[in-house]
Amino acid sequence: MTTSDRVGRRGSRRAASLLSVAVSVLVLAACGGSSADPPALAGDLYQVDGETAHLQCQGAGSPTVVLLGGQGFTTTTWDSFRAALGPDVRTCAWDYPGVGHSTGAPMMTAARAASSLDGTLRAADVPRPVVVVGHSIAGLTTRLYVGEHPDDVAGVVLFDPTVASFARMFDDKEFRPGWDGTASADQVEQVTAWPDIPFEILRHDPAVYATAKVWNATVETQWGTEQAAFARLAPTGTARIVQGSGHNVYQDAEGESLAAVQRVLDAVVTKR
Repeated sequence: MTTSDRVGRRGSRRAASLLSVAVSVLVLAACGGSSADPPALAGDLYQVDGETAHLQCQGAGSPTVVLLGGQGFTTTTWDSFRAALGPDVRTCAWDYPGVGHSTGAPMMTAARAASSLDGTLRAADVPRPVVVVGHSIAGLTTRLYVGEHPDDVAGVVLFDPTVASFARMFDDKEFRPGWDGTASADQVEQVTAWPDIPFEILRHDPAVYATAKVWNATVETQWGTEQAAFARLAPTGTARIVQGSGHNVYQDAEGESLAAVQRVLDAVVTKR
């Protein structure tokens, strides 16, 4: 593959990342899993509160890394990332209720997502504390889950996480395919502090969004400010821009994203 081919591929992925944001304001209008997803294994399906939850685990090692996709993204969105982490990192990718191989009602809130995640991890007997790695809408789930289960989470990495004001914007703009944005914002804002755990936020490059005219500078500033405040929930939390990245940071800048997860894993092991 030539250098121009590699650049072209990165550009195509970045463009797709931006398109997903521009079309649905950080949410994918998905009604379930992709038809391309392979059939679920019986051992990866669990009964949680009368629903079927899909949690696909692989690899070895401790702590377990729990992977939470953006809205509408199934577990397969993490395939490349998990392969790059290697077999010595235990990962468990989760399908939200109503997405992929998980069943459930179409309307979701942060509280319902956090409760379902907790029930799934317990049903699957996943050792805790875990490291949570999430993208986009997973920011809402993770903020509440850590607030409600502080002893169950050892570290967090979030890629361009959704913040409360944007969850409300979903409702204002009628972009809420499967999520009650206002209720979710109210729920996550009750969490004002996290335990002292390693926490990194990697966010998109504002210059990339400005070039693509995804939104105006005022909205960009607001989102960046709230993501920085989100990082400060943990005493040593950090938020930083990944140059050249669109919304899907873990795909647009896989190397930097993997390095962030490894830093958090190393920090967790050191604290033991």
